[in-house]
Amino acid sequence: MRRRKLKGFVLPTLYLLITISIFAGVVLLGRDISLTNKDYDYGTGVLKEDVESVIIEDEIVSSEIKKPVEDGKADISIHYYSKDADESLQESSLIYYENTYLPNTGIIYASDDTFDVRSVFNGKVTDIIDDEFFGKCIIIEHNNKLRTYYYGLDNIEVKKDDEVTNETILGNAKNNEIMNDKKTFMLEVYLNNELKNPESIIGTKITDYNEN
Repeated sequence: MRRRKLKGFVLPTLYLLITISIFAGVVLLGRDISLTNKDYDYGTGVLKEDVESVIIEDEIVSSEIKKPVEDGKADISIHYYSKDADESLQESSLIYYENTYLPNTGIIYASDDTFDVRSVFNGKVTDIIDDEFFGKCIIIEHNNKLRTYYYGLDNIEVKKDDEVTNETILGNAKNNEIMNDKKTFMLEVYLNNELKNPESIIGTKITDYNEN
């Protein structure tokens, strides 16, 4: 059979067409991959933002120093005594005992009915002692700067060296020598070994009192 020769321009033309096809395919494939990666990054970014916002919110909530008494269960009957307070507040911050007025070193919650007392924040029970006025007192260390004292508790549910949270019930209020007509308990706060007004601490963040 007689062989036919391809004309000189045919092979270069085929090579060019094949090259263009390959190049176009690579470009389109790269575009698809790029779009896929962008979609993936966007989804990951949204997920990351959602997760971070939840974590931050949880940290903020969990770091708050809370009230030791559930709302509506008891009210503050005697406030913390401050020499810088006005006269009317000072009068409401005195404890009357055996014909003597004593400045209150904490805040006293009172109610006609018994009520639970909780730790204001996570910490460790470092001691349980007896107080001549209130009875049992639980001491909790939250960090090396902040300690809280819970005076006048009955039916104590923790012991020394227990780890507690702000959901831990320490015990419940009872009658005592200070206010024997009501169920009462007193909260004291020590910051850097100095007494502080508990009302100025409640609602703040534990991160305000770093251990450094």
